[in-house]
Amino acid sequence: MSLLSGLLDHMPPIIAGTATEKPRLSAPRPSLALVSPAERRPQVVTQTHASAATATIEWRLARDAYLNHIMACRSCYAPTARYCSVGAGLRASYDRTPMETQP
Repeated sequence: MSLLSGLLDHMPPIIAGTATEKPRLSAPRPSLALVSPAERRPQVVTQTHASAATATIEWRLARDAYLNHIMACRSCYAPTARYCSVGAGLRASYDRTPMETQP
């Protein structure tokens, strides 16, 4: 005799179709309805996205000069904004140069 059969000895056998209880009829589930249509804004981009690909030539030249300098200069450290005099000038020029053409 197995351990499981010993645990189930006190339960009466289940015979299909002899249930005295009627099956419960579940109440109808409420359904969700949209009262008014949701207003959504169109997802069409009307403005151009500013990126290096669409930037002005002057901005790209200022960016390239700044990055080339800080990558080679041992005195410049951009994460803490520590620059030598040349690096500080290049950073200021890069910050002043507009990325997009002014209308």
